[in-house]
Amino acid sequence: MELTFHLDRPAELGLNGNLCLWDAAMQPVDAAPWREPDLLLDRVRGWLKQTALGWPDDDTCDLERYLPRNIDTLVLYDAERLAGKVGLFKTATGPTSGTLQVSDNRRPGAIALRGPQQLHRRDRELAWVDDLGEVSSPPREWADIERTLEQAVEVTRLIALGAVRYLLLRYSRNGQPAVLAVAVQRGGLPPSIKACESADTSETTRSIRAGNTAAELADVRIAVIGVGAIGSFAADILFRSGIRRLTLIDGERLRPGNVVRHLAGSDDVGKYKVTAVTDRLAATGFDVEAVERQNVDIIDLAEAVELVKRHDVVLDATAHARATSLLAAAANITGAGTGHTVISACVQREGDIIRADRFPLRHGEQHLPALSSAPVIGGVREAGCGEPISRTPPAAVIAAAEIACRMVIDEATRQCALPASMVDIRRPQDEPPFDRLGLLTPTLTATGTSQ
Repeated sequence: MELTFHLDRPAELGLNGNLCLWDAAMQPVDAAPWREPDLLLDRVRGWLKQTALGWPDDDTCDLERYLPRNIDTLVLYDAERLAGKVGLFKTATGPTSGTLQVSDNRRPGAIALRGPQQLHRRDRELAWVDDLGEVSSPPREWADIERTLEQAVEVTRLIALGAVRYLLLRYSRNGQPAVLAVAVQRGGLPPSIKACESADTSETTRSIRAGNTAAELADVRIAVIGVGAIGSFAADILFRSGIRRLTLIDGERLRPGNVVRHLAGSDDVGKYKVTAVTDRLAATGFDVEAVERQNVDIIDLAEAVELVKRHDVVLDATAHARATSLLAAAANITGAGTGHTVISACVQREGDIIRADRFPLRHGEQHLPALSSAPVIGGVREAGCGEPISRTPPAAVIAAAEIACRMVIDEATRQCALPASMVDIRRPQDEPPFDRLGLLTPTLTATGTSQ
């Protein structure tokens, strides 16, 4: 019986590795089923049966585990741009140390030596891209890979010349597509090979983690007013969730003291906040061409109404009473049922209360009552900054951004499942209904019972 998958690479040549009977990621260690002899033997019998059948229903794509490992290099590639292509491709140093990018720029023509054993610089460190098809057994040495390549003789020649340094091999297991990246080293026959960790950089793959609503959010128009503490993190969450048509509005520059509670870093100090946030969004690798930046403040009702009408949802993260009242009034003027809403988010009592409200109200809805204003304790001020500084911790700011984004996405996707107010009481207050720990809405108390 040929031993194929789910077998560790042996410590020495000529031996077989350990049987992989349980998935370490799926089987809790505290269950320890291997301590029960009957369970262990049943598992071994099942493993042998699956091996004899060729693992017919298994789509685990982990060919790297069966080869020696190169732990120094992460190979990056764009699967969409390289789809269906075979041949020589140029490589380049990746974005960070230890990364290598396989480009979609094909190396044209034939490769020949310039002189005695000399290659042109452009003909070194190339990658050969190929397709192994459906894999029935894992490769454990160069001969296993060589047998599956249609142009094996040419690839071997290019490796011997020192032109090909990497192989990028598409394959599938039971229809599940994957890629094996291999570093090759000339210096003898057969060449030495080691598996590298690899990662697809295509936008499709990078968007998988954006959530199920990412495609739906791609054409939604969202404005974030105030990209300071809450607004900067909210803009980042919304952008990563798939929203590309963002309008960022804020007239202030980033100060050194802002950085503790801001998405941007110390290298962004002095930039307008809208620019600093846009630069951080660009660092995700997604296109920010549709992100609009305005270095202004909202000071006029007519301007606020026009802003609301131009966007599906406006997120007010200004923490400024005048701007908040203008945007709420603009939403009410625009009217319910028009598809244009305003979400106002803030942190109160130095992080004890996190709140988000939606405007305008739908039929039969109500907001939670307002929490009375409280002065900033201690009146701490930063030199050159006119207003007292809140000691709200960063965790409260990020939590406020999360609640705000939940409400924005709920409106943007027209689910309309969330109430008009959501308040996270992180420390109970003396004033009902804010005197209990937990999430509070107009229909539920913090403990989840109806009011």
